[in-house]
Amino acid sequence: MEHASRTVELEEGWRFLASSLAKIRRAVDGGGEGLSVEENMQTYTTVYCMCKQAAPHNYSQQLYQRYKDDLDDYIKSTTSRNVWISVLGRASQVLPTLKEMHGEVLLRGLLDRWRKHSRILDSEIKLFRYLHRYYISKTSLPPLKQLGSTSFRDLVFNEFKSTVTRTVISMIDDEREGQPTDRDLLMNVLDIYVQICSGKLDAYKADFEQPFLEGTRNYVSRKAQAWIHEYSDPEYMLKVEECCAIGVDNNMRAKPDSYLKENSEVLKKTACWNSNIVFRLGIFSRKPFSYSRV
Repeated sequence: MEHASRTVELEEGWRFLASSLAKIRRAVDGGGEGLSVEENMQTYTTVYCMCKQAAPHNYSQQLYQRYKDDLDDYIKSTTSRNVWISVLGRASQVLPTLKEMHGEVLLRGLLDRWRKHSRILDSEIKLFRYLHRYYISKTSLPPLKQLGSTSFRDLVFNEFKSTVTRTVISMIDDEREGQPTDRDLLMNVLDIYVQICSGKLDAYKADFEQPFLEGTRNYVSRKAQAWIHEYSDPEYMLKVEECCAIGVDNNMRAKPDSYLKENSEVLKKTACWNSNIVFRLGIFSRKPFSYSRV
């Protein structure tokens, strides 16, 4: 797009910017090539011109709002349409939407979508540096990175968070029972809870931490009830000590509370304390105390 010294009108400039954004997103989704060096320069220059022009042709505010609306439309489309990926330069494989995924597949799909979203934001923000430097930074508006993360949270994460949290907790329970679990996947998914809030723990605490701690208490209670009927009192106490020593886990591989963030030390201790109480109360549910199997 040639600018020279002429005024770039809003609709003309936005059409060009929208085509560049679409090309970036198709490339990240696996359906085409990204912007060339020349296209990058032209896109950046278009943003620059539209933001530096004198009123009434300064379109900084309109660019900010149109970028948000365009990004929101793209984000919503990724949860409701199939995405074709390129194989040998041709769109030849279709991926299921997040709405069609379940269990561990959903976790992998959400993580893949978030990583692609982050790559898109990183690429696009570079093209809008001038908008940030001379417009966004002088207002109370959130930066584009935060804007993009918030949009993903509101339009994608919030729709799936209940299912995702249940799946994560279920996989942690499987790990407690000694089943192989992809811990890297779980930790990466839990990082999304923090990253969508720009590093704050709001979504993590509300949407994962509290359900996880409640699930831990329920798990411990179930184990205690089962052991009461399976072991003698001395054996039961040995199981309790073993379990409490490794973080209410029934094997020595990993502590479930390692899934909690460092800022959750108080809650870790509270969960462990409550778990210990549940275990020990199991002893008093059997009368009289016996050294033989029940």
